[in-house]
Amino acid sequence: MSALFVTGRGAINAWECDQWGHLNVQFYLAKASDAQAVHAARLGLVPSRLRGTGPCLMPVADRTLFKRELRAGDIYAIRTGIRAAAAGGTLDIASRMFNQDTGVESAAFETRLRWMAPDRHTALPWPDDVLAAAVALAGELPEAPPPPPMAQTAASAPDLGSLALTYRGSVETWECGADGIAPPRAHIARFNDAITHLFRVLKIDRACLFQRGFGSAALDYDIAYLRPMRAGQCVDIRSGLLAAGEKIFHVVHYVVDSVSGEIITSIVVTALFFDLTARKSVAIRQALAGGVGSPLAVMAAQRGGAA
Repeated sequence: MSALFVTGRGAINAWECDQWGHLNVQFYLAKASDAQAVHAARLGLVPSRLRGTGPCLMPVADRTLFKRELRAGDIYAIRTGIRAAAAGGTLDIASRMFNQDTGVESAAFETRLRWMAPDRHTALPWPDDVLAAAVALAGELPEAPPPPPMAQTAASAPDLGSLALTYRGSVETWECGADGIAPPRAHIARFNDAITHLFRVLKIDRACLFQRGFGSAALDYDIAYLRPMRAGQCVDIRSGLLAAGEKIFHVVHYVVDSVSGEIITSIVVTALFFDLTARKSVAIRQALAGGVGSPLAVMAAQRGGAA
């Protein structure tokens, strides 16, 4: 019997896809969050129990691997299982998203959730019934082996002043849940906006890239949610290039409170360029031919093709 429970099923809409023709990353995270809510209800954390100003369930870390494209019209299913439940209030879950027609895995989600006090900062132990239900379901998930560690990691105390300002704006009420806290999708939507500005800093002309038949895609996200992002909050994103190999490059983004300067969220992204017709990855130097002086192309050349 499968240790993974069906927590999501649906279809990909054209309005959820980006200019490269595939499902935008923010909607992967939105669908994963919906699946997590279904699984939470299975443990006894139903909406009536989470509504209001009491304790809540919050993500503290996400690892998302994008494996195969999902495009408009595709149908999908998500299956979720529990890796571990700790009495102190953390829950490690794994979700896998599949193309329903082909059976091919399109994305893998590894999430750590925490039971938080009403102040949204203090961790609490699980309610007894929730812990008992989680422990009963937790265990090995042979259908969803954990991914290897990411090759690049974000600095714990970055020099934000040395990074490019790639986003500045406010968090709107409609982006948040009933508790006024922004879900993962709202974080990822901002990272998606920020990468366009980072490409400009890196002297990558996206219009030229598209005209030459190339696009870009994320492969792997490693996200740490350090503080809640709330409705009405003003935030900046500071971004930079971490590393580049023959095809793969890593960038980092930090969501920062515009007033206090505190880091709200950090994310390291593994990405590549791909041929829009063949839908296959291409070398950085091939994609950026003509992108004279791009730090990304220069770094890739200096690495001599090292990953």
